[in-house]
Amino acid sequence: MMISKYFSQTQLKGLLKTGDVILPGTGISPSFSKTGCINHIDRMAQFLSDDDLGGLQLLFGIFRWMPGWIIFLMMSACSYNRHFPGFLGAGMRMVEIGVKGAILSPYYANLTSSEYTGKKVYDIIGWNPKIVMHDDNSSQKPAKINLENPTPEDIKSVYDVARTVQPDIREWGVKKRIMFITNLKAVILENQERILDRVQEDTGKSRFDAITAEIFGVLDFLDYLEKNALKVLSDRKVATPFALMGKKSKVYFEPLGTALLISPWNYPFYQAIVPICQAFIVGNAVVFKPSKATPLKGLVEDLLRQAGFLPGWVQIVYGQGSKIGDALVDGKPDKIFMIGSGAVGKRIMSRAAENLIPVELELGGKDPMIVFEDVNINRAVAGAIWGAFTTTGQSCTSVERLFVHTDIYEQFKQTLVKETLKLTLGTDKDGSKDIGAVTTTSQVEEIARQVADARDKGAVFLTGRDWDGKTAFVPPMVIEGVTKDMLVDTEENFGPLLPIYSFSSEHEAIELANDPEYGLSASVWADDLKKADRLARQIYTGNVSINNVMLTEGNHALPFGGVQKSGFGRYKGEFGFYAFANIKAVLIDKNSKKMEANWFPYTRTKYKLFSNLTKALYSPGILSTYIKGAFHGLRLESYVGKLAKKGKDKD
Repeated sequence: MMISKYFSQTQLKGLLKTGDVILPGTGISPSFSKTGCINHIDRMAQFLSDDDLGGLQLLFGIFRWMPGWIIFLMMSACSYNRHFPGFLGAGMRMVEIGVKGAILSPYYANLTSSEYTGKKVYDIIGWNPKIVMHDDNSSQKPAKINLENPTPEDIKSVYDVARTVQPDIREWGVKKRIMFITNLKAVILENQERILDRVQEDTGKSRFDAITAEIFGVLDFLDYLEKNALKVLSDRKVATPFALMGKKSKVYFEPLGTALLISPWNYPFYQAIVPICQAFIVGNAVVFKPSKATPLKGLVEDLLRQAGFLPGWVQIVYGQGSKIGDALVDGKPDKIFMIGSGAVGKRIMSRAAENLIPVELELGGKDPMIVFEDVNINRAVAGAIWGAFTTTGQSCTSVERLFVHTDIYEQFKQTLVKETLKLTLGTDKDGSKDIGAVTTTSQVEEIARQVADARDKGAVFLTGRDWDGKTAFVPPMVIEGVTKDMLVDTEENFGPLLPIYSFSSEHEAIELANDPEYGLSASVWADDLKKADRLARQIYTGNVSINNVMLTEGNHALPFGGVQKSGFGRYKGEFGFYAFANIKAVLIDKNSKKMEANWFPYTRTKYKLFSNLTKALYSPGILSTYIKGAFHGLRLESYVGKLAKKGKDKD
């Protein structure tokens, strides 16, 4: 779907239909629609006056619903405008010139779409009117920006581009930006298998993991933006207090400018598209830094280009974060949004503080799953297995601590072990494998370190005990006997490790769940929903799923973020729009001669009248408040009016 800043989809269809009436094509020349030159209509439209543009919009909107033969007759009649004197002839002449100009200009300018493969107009007519001038100062042209391992100078140029194009993004408006999101959805669906291949190539995931998280999750999020962006980002009226009667109060949601987005390696496609589109839909230009481990190099740029995103709107910078991260922050973006480790988050925040750049961090987790004795054991076990081992445990919200009520602990454990042993490993192409590989060598080493530490300190591995500590296909491990001095209990695992513990009371469950310094997500399982809700409120975390796992992320209307070492701020849902918006308060008053009571000059009489108004407005009683408030307000207003005319008295 082509998107125009100046014409609606209806008007574009009318333009296309009219173009084929005027330029239907011949045996050797293409039709107007076939060339795709309509894709360049905005290049002409941007130079039209508001009146001329409005006239074309009206005509093409009407032509959309007219049969082609009527359009042909109308245009033929307009070509005889010289035979009609006065206003009628002038109007016909303007229609002919305006409509034909909009159609003939891009066609005979030799413009085509990128998909057009036929002969261009200049080749067919054997003539090229272009004037070619040799540039003696070609050596002074700006060099192409290097986006791979960029220098500080390259990064400065990236921000220069972003700041240049951002006003244009804002000018498109939310309605038009939503159309790019719609296009992107279609492009992702069309390229689904290609995307999955690239994700698996970079991450080693199983294909089913990849399609559920990286494709379905992304499309569902874009669907949420389509349906909610206009409502959330529209100007909002808010209440104006009685004391400010006659005035109006509004809230505007405007873009911040340029957003720097830094994403991790575990969900490379999801964590690229989601924050990029969240920032873009608000009207920001985006500088995006993917992980060096899973960059999906060139993929996201190509998909955005196919969706119609213009150059500079989203720039993707590749390289080692430790080498280019400081320069990206020093470029002074208007907002930094980062998903990753606590260590990197601290460094970014410290650097950003030097220029007071607002930062939002989504960091690691140590997520608890609490299972009470009244649950359906088979379902809770299935949830625990998926929550702990999906994406090979490489999710910030993976279940990393499983607390099971003493009354069902043994039965739950036996079922958990039995079902875990059924899981299959591999990076497949047909969706048949359950768990893929651990993505990076450094993470394999980290998992091996935690496993060795747990073994040395007496933990019992109920599954996965035969892992060699080296292969990336790490088997899922259910671990019993974990104590607080073990790394697997205190550090984020980010691997297929599931420690299991028992508890005997609500109070103990809450204490265990709140023990670490993390607070990203949690889940509570109980047939008694009041009890589950009670616990959900007492767990200090950003997200809680009740009788499900990792599911708050599945509803894009919900905010997402953590507390403590898991970061701060919220993105997704309504709050996600606000994360990238300047929320502007606006109070509107009439242009009048009226003076405000709180303005100078101050007098004793004004003080007494204002004091009486204050007591009337904020003393108990609803009806009496408004009656007394109106009475004292009118007295004060009358006095202020007299004071403005006569000047300050001597009282």
